[in-house]
Amino acid sequence: MKFLGKPLAGLIASFFLGASLLVADITVAAAASYKNALTEIARAYDDGKVETVFAASGKLTQQIQEGAPFDIFMSADMKYPLEVEKLGLAEGAVVKSVGNKLILWSRSTDVANGLAVLNDKKVKHIALANPKTAPLGVAAMEVLQNGGALKKVEKKLVLGENISAATTLVETGAADVGITGFSVVADKIAKGEGKYAYIDAKLYSPLVYGSVVLKNSKNKEEARKFMEFLRGEKAKEIFAKHGLNVTQ
Repeated sequence: MKFLGKPLAGLIASFFLGASLLVADITVAAAASYKNALTEIARAYDDGKVETVFAASGKLTQQIQEGAPFDIFMSADMKYPLEVEKLGLAEGAVVKSVGNKLILWSRSTDVANGLAVLNDKKVKHIALANPKTAPLGVAAMEVLQNGGALKKVEKKLVLGENISAATTLVETGAADVGITGFSVVADKIAKGEGKYAYIDAKLYSPLVYGSVVLKNSKNKEEARKFMEFLRGEKAKEIFAKHGLNVTQ
């Protein structure tokens, strides 16, 4: 299993983070699989400027513990926000926000036969998110384990630092097939780009995302307003457009 991350990009992003947050009313730290949907939602929000920061949920949790100036945390699971709450870093309770689904995705490899394609000799590399910090990486490992494929394909696995990075490995040809979230490539699928197949949901734990306002927030009132907006019809429409189902 190889790790193909982008540490330099992360350092550059951290360097400019402080400056970018100064002009925002609130800053939302969100799992990478939220990126397409939340970027559009932030633009559609009329009651203030929303800055978004995307990374693996585990990485964001670490930054929150270190005092990062975020107002809202939106994770790709319930585990990490509940951990933040347990540490006394949350303002109020964690709420369920959306659900996602895992798919196999490739630029050109036919994945219609599901996990069987991973054993194909033509498939040299399989991309997934780092399970140590990314919930969708954890789910991908569950799929391989429960589907009886892990031992057979373990040497083919390459890891991205988050689910967006893992999907980029497929886009750039560094991997032949990726196990990714539907929300990450829903836009591409709508354009007819690549090939995909849903993974049997029985093979992995439900992908239920959690969100919470953070105690470190300097603008808790605005953060609560945005959280309410996320539960509104406009946000639901955008989430659905990008492959995320709103959890009631």
